[in-house]
Amino acid sequence: MSSLEQAIKVTVGVTAAVALGTAYVLVHERRRKAKAVRKAAEAAAGGSGGGDSSQSTVLSATRLIDLLAESAKAAYQLIEQTRKMVHEKHVATGMALETCVDELQKDFESAMEAVMGSIRAKHGVTEQVMSMAMMQHQSVPEVAAAVTALREAMGGKAPPGYAAASAAAEAEAAKQRVRRKNKTGRKG
Repeated sequence: MSSLEQAIKVTVGVTAAVALGTAYVLVHERRRKAKAVRKAAEAAAGGSGGGDSSQSTVLSATRLIDLLAESAKAAYQLIEQTRKMVHEKHVATGMALETCVDELQKDFESAMEAVMGSIRAKHGVTEQVMSMAMMQHQSVPEVAAAVTALREAMGGKAPPGYAAASAAAEAEAAKQRVRRKNKTGRKG
């Protein structure tokens, strides 16, 4: 039995080493990406030297509106997904809805942070850059509307155009299901 115990110890040791190595790589990669984003934001903000004052606008109003609209859509999708999870947990366990909401709240907040961070990273901007751009373009009515749509989406209201886009996506998915069914149902 000592060889079995020794094999278990070796397996645990190897697993621990792999876990530590993975954690190191993930942390290092995250720092590297954060550094690259920070440098890009500094360069865009004119921190690298003699740019003129027109370079201080990090995000154009159009790009900011697109980013806010994407954020609103993603936030609303996450809220809808969480609502479904709360309902399913309520039905499965019989717990009160408020209890189910409370239990899923922390996961929801983490997921929302991750979604928003992912969108900012995708567009190569930081939260500070977005805040600066929102302040710079606050007088643009479309930017104000996009900010309002994001706030409302985070509150559970569908962003503008969401229902139409969702209906179109559902219609296309239904067509695909019919096509697959027709292909598998053919004799011939």
